[in-house]
Amino acid sequence: MDLKLSFHPEFCQDTLCHSDTALRCGLDNTCPPELLENLSRLSALLGDIQRSLNIRSGALKINSGFRAHALNEKVGGVPNSQHCMGLAADLVCPEFGSPCDLALAIAQLPCEFDQLILEFGKWVHVSAAPLGKIPRRECLSIFNKDEGYLEGIVKR
Repeated sequence: MDLKLSFHPEFCQDTLCHSDTALRCGLDNTCPPELLENLSRLSALLGDIQRSLNIRSGALKINSGFRAHALNEKVGGVPNSQHCMGLAADLVCPEFGSPCDLALAIAQLPCEFDQLILEFGKWVHVSAAPLGKIPRRECLSIFNKDEGYLEGIVKR
């Protein structure tokens, strides 16, 4: 079966796989072919978010998208991270507001995200559901590892 993949122009494969850490450490962060469909679905979700929030082109910044396992280990990601499956990205949009403002706005959208996590008050993790799974629309916040995850998008 030949899959027809499409990527939102701003959230292309190169953008979603770019990592300054991988470049600095000499790590290959190429998305394997079997995960490209996931990456395409993530790209569509990010495009929906950008369009729905009327965020101008180039303002939604991806801090971390796809992560190869070696990169995920290097940055301290959890072993079962959705980043390693090509399903998650960490975002900021200073033009829109704080990461908390962005997370609260995304939570109100009809977009089919799987998880939305305000992480350490510094960025927003958003993920697409795996193929064939119903998006959970789970909203969480984490401010420190000792406290763990809190239900909902929590302002601090």
